[in-house]
Amino acid sequence: MARYDLPDEAWALIQPLLPAEPAIPRAGCSWAEHRMIINGMFWVLCSGAPWRDLPERYGPWKTVYNRFNRWAKSGVINIIFNKLLSSLDAHGLVDWSATALDGSNILALRCAAEAPKKHPDITGDNSLGRSRGGFGTKIHLATDGSGLPLNIVLSPGQAHESQFAQRLLDGIGVQRQNGSMKRRGHSVLADKAYSGHILRNSLKRKGIKAVIPRKSNEKMASDGRSPLDRDAYRNRNVVERCFGRLKEYRHIATRYDKTARNYLAMVTLGCIRLFYRRLCN
Repeated sequence: MARYDLPDEAWALIQPLLPAEPAIPRAGCSWAEHRMIINGMFWVLCSGAPWRDLPERYGPWKTVYNRFNRWAKSGVINIIFNKLLSSLDAHGLVDWSATALDGSNILALRCAAEAPKKHPDITGDNSLGRSRGGFGTKIHLATDGSGLPLNIVLSPGQAHESQFAQRLLDGIGVQRQNGSMKRRGHSVLADKAYSGHILRNSLKRKGIKAVIPRKSNEKMASDGRSPLDRDAYRNRNVVERCFGRLKEYRHIATRYDKTARNYLAMVTLGCIRLFYRRLCN
């Protein structure tokens, strides 16, 4: 087994979530097995190398890329993410005591920033923009109290984190075995960039505790509002540690993908690796 390949216990978790393999390949075509293909995707994710440099043991690079592109477009990668997250929740491995929010800028290389977009179904800025850190993308991440990713949103690099807080929180949804959907933790941990009346009032209506420092120009606890729970706030760095683990995968630490859809799929693959490692341990 090569360095980045799926171990047997992880493959047993992912295999049932993939599309069925054809019993009889099309005439004149040889079918590449899903395990070999997904191992090739993980090799590109972890190494950061171009698809064309994919080792021959994973088959033709074009075959691996085309299936990745197809799975990103059809939602297969999102299905794996959601199913593994539900499995973690069923095993009691998701910490719902808190939801931590943060954003991180990712530099986009020239191949992503200036290359023409050939797909007619892809329009817009593809979550690319210029910030102090250069031209790139911002990843907005919501994690549980232990640092497991719950939801991911992309935006252009110059976008402010607070604009995507509600979208991050509303996008959390873990399907449980009884058919219900778990959507919120007991509190929200975030730095003062997220501080604002809109988010605080929304959390208050839902009965969620806001553990967010107030900005210098905001009124403090003297107006009857509760002070910051500093003991709970110390746990906010779980989201930063999650970013650190995801950025160990070089295809996430630097953006090479032309489209936001494919880059988001790469970030999701990185989350999937975190999930199956937690489940297998």
